[in-house]
Amino acid sequence: MVKRFGVLFLALSIGLIVFAGCSTGTSSNDSKPGEDADGKAVEGKKVTLTFWKAPHVKTEKELWAKIIEKFEAENPNIKVEFLETPWDGWDQKYTAAFAGSNPPDVSYMSEYFVKFAQNGKLADLTNYFSEEEKSKYSPSVIDYLTINGKVYTKPFLAGTSVVFYNKELFEKEKIEIPQTWDELVEAAKKLTKAPDQWGIGNLDALNAVAFMGQAGANLYADNNKDVTKLGFDTPEGIAGLQFYTDLVLKHAAAPPMDFYSTSEQENQAFFDGKIGMLLSQVSFSSTIKTNAPNLKFGAFLNPAGPASDPAKQREAYAGIGTLAIAEASKHKDEAWKFIEFVTAPENAKMYLEPAGFFSPLPDANEEMYAGDEVMEVAKESIKNMILWTPNEKFGKVLDIIKQMREAAFRGVKTPEQAIKDAVKEFESQS
Repeated sequence: MVKRFGVLFLALSIGLIVFAGCSTGTSSNDSKPGEDADGKAVEGKKVTLTFWKAPHVKTEKELWAKIIEKFEAENPNIKVEFLETPWDGWDQKYTAAFAGSNPPDVSYMSEYFVKFAQNGKLADLTNYFSEEEKSKYSPSVIDYLTINGKVYTKPFLAGTSVVFYNKELFEKEKIEIPQTWDELVEAAKKLTKAPDQWGIGNLDALNAVAFMGQAGANLYADNNKDVTKLGFDTPEGIAGLQFYTDLVLKHAAAPPMDFYSTSEQENQAFFDGKIGMLLSQVSFSSTIKTNAPNLKFGAFLNPAGPASDPAKQREAYAGIGTLAIAEASKHKDEAWKFIEFVTAPENAKMYLEPAGFFSPLPDANEEMYAGDEVMEVAKESIKNMILWTPNEKFGKVLDIIKQMREAAFRGVKTPEQAIKDAVKEFESQS
């Protein structure tokens, strides 16, 4: 999910999702200034919109404060209340909010939007989303947004993944940027120094899918079209997870399970020069600059795997993040006006550049990140962004992949058996 892509990855990977709990939305029994007793907007009066989003950067509130200030200045009859909702417990919070009568008018969502759309909790935006508007996006993005012929969200951000590397360590070991899997292994082995320096890190569940993709497999069956079945119980999928697992167990070039108790500790190891290469979403660039301003780092595309399809050889987790309107919202027109404002390139840039993301509008990215070495690499990665078909079971899929990866990394199961058990587990729950 483009936090998580998110994502894009893609993932990109691409967080990249929705939460529940206390809502600051309007109530039909408690009208606000500019609303009648039923909570509907009164012409010429100010209405209040609620907007929920999980954070991608530490300065989330500050970034949105500037955007909202500009929006309210141009739309004095609309007030926007922003609530930053944590990623932990996201699904539970949003599910509870949308099950009640006061969900946020506007919410940021990634793959999980399908569940809410199919349950009738999101407004159909088809009439707002004109054919001219649709033509601005790639067909794959429009397909991603469309559920049963209707459009329920509008794209806001796009993210992809790259391999970050420590330039000083590469120079010290005289390592060239790896272009293939074999070269990646050799680089990782050279960078590994006992007892606590590792060649490569952040071999997480989302990247496990990416490596299986680089070998030629797909997350879902029928070339990602059949979301009722997982698609990586194939020779290609097994080869991908085997290579991924070998980095930990065979080559001992990546931290074993439990070496770092949290992803934050692993990130800190990269800041401290204890990890030579780190797989991560490109937005991590801004995190490095904040936490390790003196670190000399760069990025490169995923080294090419053995997939027969050249477009998949450098597959990366990628994704897009979207904005939705609650079906229960009494201010859909005003909410759409806010979404249009936020996604306009000149305004979206106010969030995307500081947060390290791109726009799903290809043309909007040309003027962004001028002279930024890492983002130039990401621009190449995002051109071939592969989006996993969104569906209401994505959370279940991710949990199963996490278990599959852990079993392989601990040596409890072979990669082949871990994959077969994962597929069986998913089918038993479908």
